[in-house]
Amino acid sequence: MAAMLVRSDAVAAIIVLLLLVSQAGVYGESSSSATQPKLNTRKLLNISGDHSANNAGGHSTERMEPEGCSGENVVVYQNNAQHLPSGIPTYSVEVINTCTACTVYDVHVACGEFASTELVDPTQFQRVGFNDCLVKGGGPLGPSESVSFQYSNSFAYPLAIANVACE
Repeated sequence: MAAMLVRSDAVAAIIVLLLLVSQAGVYGESSSSATQPKLNTRKLLNISGDHSANNAGGHSTERMEPEGCSGENVVVYQNNAQHLPSGIPTYSVEVINTCTACTVYDVHVACGEFASTELVDPTQFQRVGFNDCLVKGGGPLGPSESVSFQYSNSFAYPLAIANVACE
């Protein structure tokens, strides 16, 4: 009986260690940021053909002007969310206009045969055809504005921006 208790304590200790190691991978390894997730910051640089004499590297590192609005200004982030009570996986999605000075509209996302076991608000995200989903019914996404929703399915759909129009 005592040997069984020692084994269950050892198993519990191993599980706790595995959880700690997996969290360290999610949150980074530095001790100063152990409680906050790493964020990927995307900076827009002007890497057009402008090779001025004062730029030895050949590319300008100045930020792009607002007229640089394009589909690259809209990004999709998708993460796992808490499962439904039935055990079906749930995914959290955020579509963000990263441009701080331009408005985009008619945002289409390549979404395969997107479907959800729980209703997704069609005014926020709606499948309009095979591999074609529409954000906000095609309406405007202002500077730095985002649209968030959750869907549930047995697997995550790969979601990528397919087309946008800029104002």
